[in-house]
Amino acid sequence: MNIKIRGVSYYFEIHQENHELPTLVLLHGFMGSGKVFEHLIQELKIYCNPVTIDLLGHGRSEGAELHYRFSTKEQVTDLSKLISEQLQVPLFLYGYSMGGRLALQLAKHRPDLFKGLILESATFGLEGETERQARQALDARRADAIVGNFEGFLTDWQKMPMFRSDKIEPELMTSMMQIQKDQNPFWLSNSLLGFGTGTMPCVKKDLKDIRIPVKLLAGKNDSKFLHVNNQMEKELPSAELGIVEDAGHRIHLEQPGKLNRILKTFIQNHNRS
Repeated sequence: MNIKIRGVSYYFEIHQENHELPTLVLLHGFMGSGKVFEHLIQELKIYCNPVTIDLLGHGRSEGAELHYRFSTKEQVTDLSKLISEQLQVPLFLYGYSMGGRLALQLAKHRPDLFKGLILESATFGLEGETERQARQALDARRADAIVGNFEGFLTDWQKMPMFRSDKIEPELMTSMMQIQKDQNPFWLSNSLLGFGTGTMPCVKKDLKDIRIPVKLLAGKNDSKFLHVNNQMEKELPSAELGIVEDAGHRIHLEQPGKLNRILKTFIQNHNRS
């Protein structure tokens, strides 16, 4: 369904409403949509009520003409309003990559909305100003490439080493590529400029204040994010890192069965609390 949130139409889908089960909200990564989780939904419905949200400027949600509307503050305000007004809270929140960065920001600003947090291949942001500026410059070049030659950008993006994998079923890969092709290039460009890794505020120093249970997930073959998540585990008081064998950056596509088992155990262990 679509709903207006602060002047922007967001699309979200409540896949089941069983009042005896907890709710799990899933946030996708850059160039994704709620559709990327379709292969997980049937299993999720056994132990929770899954809810997927198309993030700002992605899938069937609207974007904005100005990239500042994609900022951390704006998106956190949007999703806090959507979750608190449309869903039974507190609930569980899961985020992958960009969606994981946003989920972490949500947990920091509105911990009252959540029972637990699951982050797949996520990061707390970049600490050093030099590193932040370099990443902002890279994202600006990528943003130009998206609007200048979207097809070429997609080809280059899919060839990035972090996305290489022989573990993804062909139909899942085909579906993922179609989801990416169906995006609005202008809105994706603004998303990079407004909520890229270099623009998002670094919250490493604030992690100690997040007291809800946190499950961190990193693929064993994803060395960069494995290192980042090892750091996050040390800073988060109630965090546990799960390293997923035979997986890289996209655990939900490479090892969906393992991911479902991890989610089930985490949700059932922390639902009573």
